[in-house]
Amino acid sequence: MECRSCKGAINAVLNPKRTREQLHESSVRRRIADLLLEGENETVDIADLFKRFGSRCFKTKQLLDIKKRDSWAIDHILPSRWLYPLTKENAALLSTEANNNKRDKWPSEFYTNNELIELAKITGADLGLLSSKTPIINTDINVGKCVERYLQVRERSHLPKRINELKKILKDYNLVDKLSRRNKKLLGFTK
Repeated sequence: MECRSCKGAINAVLNPKRTREQLHESSVRRRIADLLLEGENETVDIADLFKRFGSRCFKTKQLLDIKKRDSWAIDHILPSRWLYPLTKENAALLSTEANNNKRDKWPSEFYTNNELIELAKITGADLGLLSSKTPIINTDINVGKCVERYLQVRERSHLPKRINELKKILKDYNLVDKLSRRNKKLLGFTK
């Protein structure tokens, strides 16, 4: 799952290959992830990002031009798919091609051990988390606020469908235990 800034470029290539059901599932996950990460993402200072990475793609070392926006991307080192917001510590400079190759991969699936060490030094990211062999869902988010935001729907929305979508994501990401007793009851996880 890509962030909104990456979505346009990636979807232009992938959407024609996806089924209608896959497109729907992806949009549902995107909406819910956006709610989970709402208020968590930071504005990344592009000039600072280029300075920290020496104006080069971290993976390929290709020199990048800050003015040629279609040639570079901000990589969520820890993917938003696993509920990690975009922050200074979670941002790397990649060429568009390298970023497309990384897509939703966990850092240890894409970067070498030496690259992970260097990435942690440059960004201040947790090397233990970056080098984990399996993805770790970020549970350090306010799930209660997510539920409240998600349930603030337009009057004409199909509420039962939205509740089922939310419950599926909370189960898939093992976040049910992060809900308050009140929200567990509200969503039908307890009686």
